[in-house]
This record gives sequence, C-alpha cells and structure tokens, in this order.
Amino acid sequence: MLPFVFRRLPAMVFFLALVEAAGANQSVFLEIQGGSDALVDNVRAHLALEELPCDIAELRLRSRLRSADESISRALRALGYYRGDWHLIRERTEDCWRIRVQLNPGERVTLASVSLDIEGEAAGDPAFNRLLDNLPLREGMPLNHDNYRQARVSIEELGRNRGYFDGRFTERRLQVDTRANTATVRLRYQSGPRYRFGAIDFGDNPLDSSFLRRFSPFAPGDPYSTDALIALQHALNDSQYFKRASVDQGNPDAGSHRVPIHVELSPRSKFLTTLGVGASTDTGPRLSTGFANRRVNRRGHTYKLSGQWSPVLSNASFQYRIPGEDPLHERIILGAGVQREETDTAESTSYQLEASRTTRQGEDWLQTLSLSFIQENYRIADESRTATLLVPGINWSRSEANDSRYPTRGWRINASLRGAVEGLISDTSFSQAALDGKLILPLIGGRLITRAAGGATAVSDFSALPASLRFFAGGDNSVRGFAYESLGPENAAGEVLGGKYLLTGSVEYDYPVWEKYSAAIFFDAGNAFDSDQFNLHRSAGFGVRWRSPIGPIRVDFAFPLADGGFRLHLSMGPDL
Repeated sequence: MLPFVFRRLPAMVFFLALVEAAGANQSVFLEIQGGSDALVDNVRAHLALEELPCDIAELRLRSRLRSADESISRALRALGYYRGDWHLIRERTEDCWRIRVQLNPGERVTLASVSLDIEGEAAGDPAFNRLLDNLPLREGMPLNHDNYRQARVSIEELGRNRGYFDGRFTERRLQVDTRANTATVRLRYQSGPRYRFGAIDFGDNPLDSSFLRRFSPFAPGDPYSTDALIALQHALNDSQYFKRASVDQGNPDAGSHRVPIHVELSPRSKFLTTLGVGASTDTGPRLSTGFANRRVNRRGHTYKLSGQWSPVLSNASFQYRIPGEDPLHERIILGAGVQREETDTAESTSYQLEASRTTRQGEDWLQTLSLSFIQENYRIADESRTATLLVPGINWSRSEANDSRYPTRGWRINASLRGAVEGLISDTSFSQAALDGKLILPLIGGRLITRAAGGATAVSDFSALPASLRFFAGGDNSVRGFAYESLGPENAAGEVLGGKYLLTGSVEYDYPVWEKYSAAIFFDAGNAFDSDQFNLHRSAGFGVRWRSPIGPIRVDFAFPLADGGFRLHLSMGPDL
C-alpha cells in the first residue's frame, strides 16, 4: 500500500500547488458605488487596489490604504468634483479582502470663463481657428482637467507641426473657485514667426534631384508643415523606385527661419524579373512573366516587357513610361502589343500600337488621352474578317477606399469614350461610350458590394466592328452563372454575335466567418444587346472569400434563375 501512496504523492503535491497558485492569482475585490461610470472608473484607476493579491497581509493593506483618501480626492477633482465626500470600508471575507467605497460626488464644477488667445503669425492660420473651434472648453461646460491638459498639448503640437518653432505659452492658467463651484481657463499662446522649408537634400542616388523634387508637395520657401513631409515620404515610397525612403527635418535656423530637409533613399535594383501563375474560370490556368527596367535614365524613365498565356487569353506587350510633372499620377506611355483571345463565341488576334498621356484633373480624377492603331483578325459565328482602325480615346477614372487590401468602405468609377472615322486609316466609323463602377459599404458587420457597367456603340456597319470592340456579357466579373462572354445577341443558328449595348449589375453581401474567410451571397443581372433584341439574364448564388497572402481569392456557385443548373466561378484580384 505504501508504494502506491508514494507513487501518487507527486501528483497530489502538484495539484495542491496549482490550487495555491490559483488562490494567489486572485486579487482584492473593490466595489465602488455612486457617480457616473467615468467617475467610478477614474477612482478605480487611482486607487489601483485590484492589483493586490487576496493573501496580502493586513498591515501592508492598511499601509496602502493610508493614501486612499488622497487618491479618491484626485480622481474626483480630475473630473471637476471638488465638493465630493466618500466612505471607505475594509473587511475580510473567508478567502479575500473586500474594499467598498461609497461615493457622494456632489455638484460638478462648471467653466464660468474660457479665454483662448493665439498671438503672432498663427493668429491668422486657419488650422488654429479649426482647432480652437473643436476644443472641449466652453463656458457652461463641466470641468475636466484632462480636457484642459489636452488643449495645451494640442496647441503646442499644432504649433510644431505648422512650423511655429518659437511658439510658447505666455499665460497658462486654470483657476477653481470652490465656493462658487466654478472655474476659469486662460490660455495665451504666442506663436512667433512661421518657419519655411529650406533646401531639400536627396543625397547620392541614381535619379536626378530635379526629378525627385516632382514628388514633393512643397518647394523651398513654402510654409513648413509636418503633413507635407509625411506626404513626400509616402510619395517616394509609393514610387516603386526605392526600397525605403526616409524624410527628416534638420535643425530650424532661427536667423533665416528656414528648416532644411534631408531625404535618405535606398534604391531598388535596376532590373526586375517576374514569373507568376494564376487561374480563373474566365480564362482558365494562367502563366505570366515580365521583365522591367526601373531606371532607364536619371529622369525616371522605365520600360516593361510582359506576357501572359492562358487557354482563352494570351498576350505580349512592351511599354515605355515617361513620368509627368506629378510622377505618381501623370505619365506618357508608348506601347506595342499582340493579343490572342479565343472564347466560345469568338476568336481574335489583334496587333496594337498605342500612345497615351495620363494627367490629374483637380485633386482626384485621372484623365487619359490615347491614340491606338489596331489591326485585328477575328472570327464571329461563321464570318471571318480583318479590321484596321485608328482609335482616339479619352478615359476618366477615380477611386477611394479605406483599405487597399480589404476595403469596408470605398468606390471606383471609370468612364471612357472612343471612336474612329472611316477613311482616316480606319475601315469603318464608330463611336463608343462605356461606364462602370463599384461601391462598397459596411453593413451589419459585413460588406455590401454593388457594381454596374453599361456601354453603347454607334456604328453604321456592325459586321465591320472587330470582336474586341463588341459588347459581351457573362463571366466572373459580369453575370455569374454563365460562361465568359457567352451572352449577347444571337444569329438564327443561336451563335452569339456580340452587341452594340451592354448593361450589367450585381448586388453582393459578404460576412466574415473565420479569420481571413468570409461567406457571400449575390444576385447578378444583365446582358449585351441590340436595340431590337434585349433579354435580361439573371443569376443568384453563394460563395467563399479568402484574403490570401497574394490577394483576395473568390469561389462562387452561381445558379441561372431561368436556365437552371449552376456554374462554378474562381477569380482573384483586388475588390477595387
């Protein structure tokens, strides 16, 4: 019997140790009654009794409670309660100490007079006017010492961020009249002169400083702003020329009131080679490759060779890019390419030369003017033709999102016009307009995603319009439940010819269910059509979304509402 007891003894000792440790981990119980939740929380934080263990010695607890009255008084005064009283009870229960505090906060102090004055150059700075308008310090408001402290900090921070490096408070006072239960606030800030940007030093790097200065939202002599420095750093990091860009201010010069700027840049490698694989139900398995020169010269010119192969869509292209005055948004692109597309409805091989110029319109819109020379060999139904076109075009686009990887609020819109005139290199005349957009909004813990697309073509001889310029519907990003580009006007044999017009729309709701996975339901509708032949195809379904390391991946099961059956859709790419 004895050996059995000894065999069990280590386990029993371990169990008792766990019980003792669990008891030691319990803390003093603190109960506070009276006053608002904010007041109770503040008293609790000032007392800090809940950090004490249950088995604390009585002598040590009494020592700790000697400062309790002062702690409670500070907690009350911090929120404007100067006439409060309280009662504290200490008692020992069977297994722990219990502290009860009964609060009677009394009447709260109110602000009887608030004077906030900005002097110096900052007196005319709109940023300071906006700050003062939003400070929680107004006559008649209850006193909160943290609001007063935060007001001082906010004014000083704004002064530094706006270049008032000599700024200081000439008066800073908070007075409380406990008899009248009122308070007076007096803040007077003397900003001094606003400093300006000095020279920008980009150090040694493979690009000209004159080119790099185009990324800067400010020039030497402009009023200093920390926001402008942050914008320059973001622009350089987003440029794809550098692995890292760091922008720092030098010491302000009190004599010239200038601030020198130092930029440290770590260039990326000059050449980039890429190889990728992907898949979608529209195009099947996909292999892509690319080669880029990030620095053709010191003026930031680049070029890129790229290619893609899939059973449905294959292409190869060359693009030479010349940055504009706003290098992040403005550019000239000279390009050439060939594309082969083979769907259930059409086959085409097109050769293209293109020149385009993208500029920024206003603050957010991008406008692209283009001129394309296209030669396309195509077959639709039983008819094969060759088209030659010189196509000028214009495009406007804009997008906004609260997160580039998983936006819960955002939108994009894209509008374009293009056409050709018979006799000016072109075989036929046509004009075409297209508009598409997408909107994402938060809804009940998930996202509501809507998209719509429309297009219209004016052409005298539709049969002379190549396949790439006709409208088709169906596919992963069109009307799910139908094959890629399988919807549109048909001939007598039921073969899809493509249409002059396009109208599609979708409503989708996705909801996060586990980590990076979401479940989705959707409804799609639309078709390509001619003016005398319109039939709206509809589908509904459900799917799964995975925010993978390489981007969002979507798997959908779509059910055509009139035709029956279902179709699996797999797609990749950003939401916007």
